[in-house]
Amino acid sequence: MATRISIDKAMDNFMEWQEVIGKSNRTIDNVYYEVNRMVEDTKVKSLHKIDEYVINSWINATGQAITAGTRRFKLSCIKMFLSYCVAKGYTQTNPALLVRVNLRNVKHAQRESKKKLSFDEAEYKYLMKNIESPFWKAAFSIGVETGLRLGDILQLEWDCIGKQNITVWTDKRDKRVSIRMSATLRQAIAKLPHSNPDYLFPIQRKEYLEEGKRSHFSVNFKRLLKRHGIKDKSFHCTRVTFATWAEKKGGKIADIAKDLGHSSDKTTRQHYIHR
Repeated sequence: MATRISIDKAMDNFMEWQEVIGKSNRTIDNVYYEVNRMVEDTKVKSLHKIDEYVINSWINATGQAITAGTRRFKLSCIKMFLSYCVAKGYTQTNPALLVRVNLRNVKHAQRESKKKLSFDEAEYKYLMKNIESPFWKAAFSIGVETGLRLGDILQLEWDCIGKQNITVWTDKRDKRVSIRMSATLRQAIAKLPHSNPDYLFPIQRKEYLEEGKRSHFSVNFKRLLKRHGIKDKSFHCTRVTFATWAEKKGGKIADIAKDLGHSSDKTTRQHYIHR
């Protein structure tokens, strides 16, 4: 028999355990946000009343401009939370396992993943010359030349920086990647103030780890690009740039996928190689 527990208490226990096992803060926050959105939207307050019909009605809601990919992401968050609840005995089954994204409820344009754009070499050189902030100049260069996510960059340690390579365990999938540094990247890192014995960006790292502050970095970078006349791009485009440039130089898709931390090179080929 399932243990009676509120959704809020189950979520608190879930978040605490995810931190213990080393799940990234981003993953924990995503699950917390999506579960709470479902509870608010469906008005279902009891854990034992969350069944496949409730989840399906929320995931496959019509009349909403939500892409198929976003719906799948939301469903994965619900699955993760309910799997924990099953393991703890809070509920007997995981009804999210029965739910699928209904593509009939998704418009054609929303079924297609919008491909991120790549920075070209002229844009890269221009920004590296004109970005005034040492932080953003180094972070941008690291993103383009290593493919690391912004969250991983903000938490880089000086011990990760070798003479020729940056070696890091990525935050999202806890995978080790080692990327060779160019002269441009080494120069950008060399200009950073060595104000902290452990981290390259101690101030930004502290802010990033504060609840509700992560999106600020992406927004500020978009504003930076806008000031320099570059539209329709974000910091995530640095990963696309890394993959695109590596492929043009003759890199194998499997190796590029490994560097990006992708479990499947299909993801790399379809969404990260811009031609």
